[in-house]
Amino acid sequence: MLKTRSIGLNIAGVPLLNNISISCPKGTVTALMGPNGAGKTSLLRVISGEYKASQGTVDINGRGANDWARPEIAKFMAVLPQSSTLDFAFTAEEVVALSRTPHNTGLSRDLEIISSALSMVDASYLADRSFVKLSGGEKQRVHLARVLAQIWEHCENQSSDGGILLLDEPSASFDLAHQIMLIEIVQKISTAGVTVIMVMHDLNLAAKCADQLVFMNSGECTAMGTVPELLTSEMIRKVYSVNAEVGLHPVDGTPLIII
Repeated sequence: MLKTRSIGLNIAGVPLLNNISISCPKGTVTALMGPNGAGKTSLLRVISGEYKASQGTVDINGRGANDWARPEIAKFMAVLPQSSTLDFAFTAEEVVALSRTPHNTGLSRDLEIISSALSMVDASYLADRSFVKLSGGEKQRVHLARVLAQIWEHCENQSSDGGILLLDEPSASFDLAHQIMLIEIVQKISTAGVTVIMVMHDLNLAAKCADQLVFMNSGECTAMGTVPELLTSEMIRKVYSVNAEVGLHPVDGTPLIII
């Protein structure tokens, strides 16, 4: 589904990424993790096409990312950045509607998708409210609905290309209930075949939803593997310089980090 091959990135002479190669199969969830400044967001921006790699390639569905026309790729790949500035007094519904621009599915179908996406993120009650007057967490849920609506056909049904969703710290402004909601959404759409790549800081949240982890530091990939392989006391100490105990969650058996 998505591969990066020896990605390097230099901006204004500053090296941000060095020789990053990862593989994200269709329908999997990959969590990019590591300390601040590790290069996680930079890698996501290279994958999305916002940044052009100084070296290496990004392959999407067996084709180089540069071989895709932007309107074409926008139909199956959506990006949720850390923050999105929007100062116009659009309603939440109108913000989500922006995501349907690449599609030609008609107003009636688009309205159905917009309504379903808002419902999925527990934001139906915000539909007619001014976006600029919402709280930070409410704005983030509306933006999450927007990117889901952009690739809704892939979230809803199995498709040949599966769809790709890139999320940069999506849970940063969510309360506990909506962090759980995010995990459930990611699990649901990945089951439908969407490939999810997301930057995360919460190790316990990543343990619950990720199929694989990519630890980064100083612009390099320091480790890549499954949750049980990488969420160990030794790895946490190596990556974060923090002493932590790792047990098992009493309900689902996933690793549980205790600090």
